[in-house]
Amino acid sequence: MDALDRLIQLAQLSGALDLRCLLRGPLELDHAPAPADEAAYHVVLDGACTVSREGHAAVELTAGDILLLPRGDAHVLHVADGDARAVAMQARDNGAVTIRSNCGEAQPAVDLLCGRFTYAPRALLIDVLPDAVHVSFTRASAPYLGPLVAAMRREAEEAQLGAPSIVAALSTALFTMVLRAWLGEQPSLSGVLGLLANRRLGASVIAMLERPAEPWTLDMLAKEAAMSRATFMRAFSAHSETSPLALLGHVRMQLASTMLTHTKKSIADVAADVGYQSEAAFSKRFKEVYGVAPGRFRTERGLGA
Repeated sequence: MDALDRLIQLAQLSGALDLRCLLRGPLELDHAPAPADEAAYHVVLDGACTVSREGHAAVELTAGDILLLPRGDAHVLHVADGDARAVAMQARDNGAVTIRSNCGEAQPAVDLLCGRFTYAPRALLIDVLPDAVHVSFTRASAPYLGPLVAAMRREAEEAQLGAPSIVAALSTALFTMVLRAWLGEQPSLSGVLGLLANRRLGASVIAMLERPAEPWTLDMLAKEAAMSRATFMRAFSAHSETSPLALLGHVRMQLASTMLTHTKKSIADVAADVGYQSEAAFSKRFKEVYGVAPGRFRTERGLGA
């Protein structure tokens, strides 16, 4: 398992396809900020539209484009093409997704799949992504995206038995494939993603993820990267604004949150598993990061103390 795969697992991603939108313009659709720990995405099947966010340049989307907003920023979807044949917005559930349209019998100016991803609180992977990730499934660099989107479209259209479950599973896979395509197009990366792209530094991140309970020191992490401590610190600082031990602390807290919500281990055992010898010290730090004590965090997510 590589470090990126581990980060995706820790993020506890779950995808959903909510809408198939068939739209004509002129039209502006406001999208409020998504709830905490939720990302939004739009997949353009046909036509064109524009997405604007306050304080950012507008993003032009055409057939084959996918826009992911990792933190679910408020945005406005603009559809320019259209005429007086546009009608009041209507919605119907076809058994797989909700189809929303203002086209009546006319051809849509844009055909969209719109959905969301939920993820674990303070997910490290989400923290290191930009506010918008834009890729295209028509590019030769991402040949795997086209068949996935085609399958999502087919399931959403045909609404056969089991379609909602299939669409949800495909949506979850979409996140990883979009991320893979985006990473492949970046000339340079910073932060945790930059560390993972560096073979030696990535080895130290993998070590943290795989063995969080070890009493890591800078010398130990440098050894994992096959570097001297001084060289390791210079290289790490060149890729990330955070320190190795601060990153380790973030990794430990996310691993702890996953164990609290997916296992029945005691809080003391969770603390030990992520490198804390004292349950009290662990609980204090956990509350600083998540705003609630570990026991309450677990209860609020339905596992019980």
